[in-house]
Amino acid sequence: MQLAAGTARLFQQQRRDEAAASELAQVLAQSGLALQALHPGSSDPVLSGFFHIDVQDQDSAARVIERLLQIGGVQAAYLKPRDEAP
Repeated sequence: MQLAAGTARLFQQQRRDEAAASELAQVLAQSGLALQALHPGSSDPVLSGFFHIDVQDQDSAARVIERLLQIGGVQAAYLKPRDEAP
């Protein structure tokens, strides 16, 4: 998923004083999920906005994605396709 720069920065600093960061934290807590940075420690403003969430199954992922896309600070959320042999 991709977060807006401000939301990503606040979330990485574990600050929830912005509505989108607070709502995102609430959705994750209710779902028992954790947001993980794709590029931990990156100072690049673009790369630092990308995260992933591990979910148990596709149905759960679809519900979480639908909810995440309703949050203002979430710019994109999608289900990664399964890996396939070339």
